[in-house]
Amino acid sequence: MKNQKFFDLCTQELSGAISNEDKLALTKYLEEHPDQLDAFKELQQQWEISGQLRLKYKADPQLAWEKFSELKSDHESKTVRWIHFAIRLAAMVVLTVGLGFLMREFGKSEPYHYATFEGETKWITLSDSSRIRLNESSLLTVAADFNEDDRNVSLEGEAYFEIARDEARPFIIQTNEATTQVLGTAFNIRAIEEEPKVEIYVVNGKVSFTANGSELILTQGMAANFDRTSDLLSLDSEELNALAWQSKTLKFEDSPLDKVFAALQSYFKADMVITNDKIKNCRFTGEFKKPKLKEILKVISISTNVTYTEDNGRFIISGEGCAIEK
Repeated sequence: MKNQKFFDLCTQELSGAISNEDKLALTKYLEEHPDQLDAFKELQQQWEISGQLRLKYKADPQLAWEKFSELKSDHESKTVRWIHFAIRLAAMVVLTVGLGFLMREFGKSEPYHYATFEGETKWITLSDSSRIRLNESSLLTVAADFNEDDRNVSLEGEAYFEIARDEARPFIIQTNEATTQVLGTAFNIRAIEEEPKVEIYVVNGKVSFTANGSELILTQGMAANFDRTSDLLSLDSEELNALAWQSKTLKFEDSPLDKVFAALQSYFKADMVITNDKIKNCRFTGEFKKPKLKEILKVISISTNVTYTEDNGRFIISGEGCAIEK
C-alpha cells in the first residue's frame, strides 16, 4: 500500500467516512504491518486534539495529501522514522487548514511551517533577515506574530541558524525539552525525536541554552547537550562534526573510538555496536570528504585494533581494543 493510500484510509477511518471494504483493507494492512500501527495511533491522537476545529471544518484528506505532497516534492522514504514524520506533518497540515478557516474569521494568521524530507536540505530566510538551513527530515514552525514583539520558532530535527542581531527582540528556538535564546549568532541544533540527546554547537556569538530548569551560556566553539534519559544538561568537548551534514566532511583529531563511532552513527544513520569497552580507549585521527561508511571503517580497522562485520544493517565492532592511556 502506497503512503498516499495509507494516509487516505487513516483519515477516512478517523472522520467516520470509511466504507466497510476500505475499513477491512486498513485493518488487514495494519495487522500485516504492525510497525505502522504507532503511526496510525499518532495520527489518531493529533485528530482528537483538533476535534473542536472539525465542528466548523470538515477535513478533506485529499486536499491535505495534496498540500503534503507539495512539501514532499519527489522524495520517497522507506523507513519507519520517515513514516512517523510524514504522519505528524500530514496531521499538522490538516490541522493548519482548519486553523486557517477559523483564523480568517477572526482576522488572524496561522503559523508558517517549513519541512524537509529524507535526502533534502533547505535554506529559509525569515522576515528579520535571519537565515536557517534545515537538515533532512526536519520541521521548523514560525510563530504567526514572528518579528513583532519577539522572534519565536520551534524545531523538530536539525538546523543551522544564522540569526540577524536585534537587541530588542531575542530569537527563541523551542524544542520539546530545551529552549535556546540568542540576540544574533550562528549555531547548530540537533533535536531528533528518536535520539536520546538534544545537542547544540555555537559557531560564533553567545547563546543561552536552557532545559529542565538549568541554563548554560555558550560562546564560540562551545557545545552542550541535554540528555532526555537522565534530564541532565551538560557541556561537551568541542564538536568537530556538528556541521558535517553541511560540509560533507568528517574530521577526527586523536578522537576516542566511541566518539568516532557515535559520529558515524549520527552522520550515516547506521547502528554501530561496540562489543568490547576497551575499544573505546583507542584513538583515531583522519579526515574524510564526501565520506563513505565502509571506507571509513576499513581505514579505522587498519589503523587500530578493531574489526567490523555487518549484520542486517548493523555494524558490529569487535577486537582487543586499547589500554587506558596514563
